Amino acid sequence: MSKISNNIRSAVAQLSQMYKPSLALAKSVLIASAAVTLSLMGARQLGILEPVELSAYDQMVRWRPDEQPDSRLLVVGITEADIQKLKEWPISDRKIAEILQKLDKMQPAVIGLDVLRDVPLGDGREELTKILQKSDRIIGVCLVTDGNPDNPGSPPAPGLPENRVGFADFGVDPGGILRRALLFMKPPTIEGNSSAQKHLCNDDSQVLYSFNLQLALRYLQGQKISPQLAPDQSLWLGKTQLKQLASNDGGYKNADVRGYQILINYRSKQQVAHQVRITDVLEGKVDPNLVKDKIVLIGYTTETVKDFFYTPYSGRQQSNQFMPGIVAHAQVVSQILSAVLDNRPMLWFWPEWAEILWISAWSIVGGTLASRMAHPAKLTVTFGAVLSGCCAISFGIFLLGGWVPVAAPALALILTGGSIVSAERFNKAGYGKAISDRVKQVFKIEIDQAKKEQQVAEITESDFFKELQQKKDKLRISKQETSEKAPSEPQEIIAITPELPKVESQTDEYLAQLQEKSKHQKQRATVTESESGSPTGVPNDTRCGASSAETKHDDEFSDLQTKAKQMRQRRGAQKMIKDEKIDSLTDKEDLGGKEE
Repeated sequence: MSKISNNIRSAVAQLSQMYKPSLALAKSVLIASAAVTLSLMGARQLGILEPVELSAYDQMVRWRPDEQPDSRLLVVGITEADIQKLKEWPISDRKIAEILQKLDKMQPAVIGLDVLRDVPLGDGREELTKILQKSDRIIGVCLVTDGNPDNPGSPPAPGLPENRVGFADFGVDPGGILRRALLFMKPPTIEGNSSAQKHLCNDDSQVLYSFNLQLALRYLQGQKISPQLAPDQSLWLGKTQLKQLASNDGGYKNADVRGYQILINYRSKQQVAHQVRITDVLEGKVDPNLVKDKIVLIGYTTETVKDFFYTPYSGRQQSNQFMPGIVAHAQVVSQILSAVLDNRPMLWFWPEWAEILWISAWSIVGGTLASRMAHPAKLTVTFGAVLSGCCAISFGIFLLGGWVPVAAPALALILTGGSIVSAERFNKAGYGKAISDRVKQVFKIEIDQAKKEQQVAEITESDFFKELQQKKDKLRISKQETSEKAPSEPQEIIAITPELPKVESQTDEYLAQLQEKSKHQKQRATVTESESGSPTGVPNDTRCGASSAETKHDDEFSDLQTKAKQMRQRRGAQKMIKDEKIDSLTDKEDLGGKEE
């Protein structure tokens, strides 16, 4: 058993040595991938990547092939040619009533009138009101207030009951691009005191359906399908859920999703449905089969009315950049009907944890490729191919109805690969080692300084140091007391002066000693000169040593002379001080005798 265990240990050790570089490389890739993924998720949360993701979404919408026109819909457009031919602007109430009568006779499933008739326009107001009241196929529109007292919204045409009115408003993204549709909502409360007339679309006490949802629901009634609200307040039409758009779905971050909104799944750029003009209806040129049991939408398609929107199809277009409002409503109606009746998928999104895994996976791919390839040309070509693959997979998911992040994984792929390549070149150039050594040196200096400070603190807190401090304080106090007493006590001067002769004698003895030393030094110097001058073949280094010794003796002799001179000066100064003190004491005694 011991042999087997030893063999296993040796095999494990060999494997660890073999795969040690690979493990270190994998560790660096994982660390770089984690750092890049966290950075990108932070950027997504701040909304920095939202414009890029929305641009990628628009591009995928443009790449997607157009579907066939929806045969269940017919768009009757009021074009600029119609206005010129009828010589009317805006179209009068009588002409609108005439168009409605002709279409109603063709037995459509529902007629949607996306033309505001809140005020009379021309003649024929009574005729229009009668047909709106008589026919239960007609759905009208109104405009919801934005809460501003100066914008109370637009009421529906008179004669329409509330259950046949829908609001025509859309949720537009920053930049004016239409990507979202409102299905139902509560009108905002008008701020402040407003004298505006109260109507259906500024009444915040009830929930309103949108114009396009009203048309879809009226058509689905003929298919025995009615709307239902689930406990989570999601809208179901039969077995199809129209999932509400959340503020962070897809590429959105903190989007305004008030009300019940969905992402518009455009059917086609041009022909969402068959289109005719109102003059064709008035002149009887429309095939009744295009109207019978169909959803007919009437609205302006001319740019004169300003009822048009930028859409994802508007990008890089010199002409036809706008989509009329009536066509945009037709897109939403077709989307709802296709989802319920044709199983056409609604646009769906991944949860946040899946998006994080998606981004980190591409980050790891980029780091692994960068660590395995050293040739710049091969690395560039490979990265281009992998980046194209990332976009292709995202587009393939989009064709299936899913909107997943595109910009974030592409950036993760590039940033992680670039960081790995930069780190390898940085280490090969020796910069990394130099910086690490410098950092270690700085930390070592700081540690040594900290140790010194700790040692000084320990010494200052010791008992021995405290005793020294106390002795120092006592000596300082005693010196201060001595200096204070010196001028007021002449007795001490008297006591010191008798000792001056003693000091003087000591000085004389010291001077005599210095003179003796000087004589000896001179004798040594003479002997050294005689030895150096004798022709005995003494080596040069010995002579050099002699000369250096001579120089040394001369220096010592000069020092002795200097010290002797200093002692003489000091003795003279002391003698002068003694004479001055004696004179001052004598003067004091004379003054004392005179006073007596």
